[in-house]
Amino acid sequence: MHLTGNHSNIYRMKSLIYTILLTLAALPIAMAQRTIDAGEIVDRINRNQAISYEDVTVQGDLDLTELSNKKRRNEDRWGGEAYLSTVQAPISFRNCTFTGKFLAYKNLRQDGRFWEEGVVYTANFDEAVTFENCTFKADAAFKYSTFRQRALFAGSTFGKEAQFKYARFEQASDFSGCLFKEFTHFKYTQFNEATTFRQATFAGTADFKYTKFDEGVSFSNAVFEQLADFKYTHLPRGSNFEAAQFDGVADFKYTTLDGRRFSPVSRSR
Repeated sequence: MHLTGNHSNIYRMKSLIYTILLTLAALPIAMAQRTIDAGEIVDRINRNQAISYEDVTVQGDLDLTELSNKKRRNEDRWGGEAYLSTVQAPISFRNCTFTGKFLAYKNLRQDGRFWEEGVVYTANFDEAVTFENCTFKADAAFKYSTFRQRALFAGSTFGKEAQFKYARFEQASDFSGCLFKEFTHFKYTQFNEATTFRQATFAGTADFKYTKFDEGVSFSNAVFEQLADFKYTHLPRGSNFEAAQFDGVADFKYTTLDGRRFSPVSRSR
């Protein structure tokens, strides 16, 4: 069909208006997609789907300790009942906010008796893990977790307790620029490859007691506002505390760097 100049202009104008209306109609849907339920993520992980989200808010507790592949272990390290789930696909979160708890570990003590060991649930990660510039508003629990591939937490904020006690990082890990607002647990954590906490801020107690670094670790320009506990920690050659700032007590008793006694020089404000 042949269109005259005026008819052609009218046709193009109508097409443009139609496109704009479709775009405006899609905006509420796009906005709704920025908030997702934690259960939706767990369902995708149970289907072994790769997880990749950016600029979303995750509502509810994200519990990875009771996946469909959960298996009972003979016992945990203290002889109690224990279960292990495994995240088998890569997960990636960038600029995301977790409003509830992020659980790769939980301990269900019976009858509220906290002095007794309860049933322990943990989760391991077989593929790469990315939490870049994310915000954990509640507790982030990765106690006993094994990260078999690269683990990236760079630029993330931990609003409550950050629990990595007994965790194992088999490949490189990155906590550079992280903000830890409350108690941070890396006690007995094992880092098999190079890791960095460059420019990280520890507003609460930072517990690195007995932490094992097989390769170099960097704390350059890190800020420790309260207790920094590195007692009994063995640091390999190439570790770096250049321009680290210690505003509270720094305990480096029995700490060694490349087999020699070590205590860092802190920069002043």
